[in-house]
Amino acid sequence: MHVLYAYTMCMRTTLDIDIELLATAVEVLNAPSKKEAVETALRESIAARRREALLGALGTVDLDLTVEDLLRDRASE
Repeated sequence: MHVLYAYTMCMRTTLDIDIELLATAVEVLNAPSKKEAVETALRESIAARRREALLGALGTVDLDLTVEDLLRDRASE
């Protein structure tokens, strides 16, 4: 008989968080609990920073297009 155990990394911690900020996060994120609100906010913040870093790493492309060029190209599709 094989038994599979699944563990999630959890750590109980004490934080001083602005109560109004936390209440707003719970409401805006429609979180069922404060814990879920904090975890969701952390995940979203990390994802946003990673997207920003990726966009920064990709750089920019200088397009020499006018609005008329774009409209013409779209019309031809």
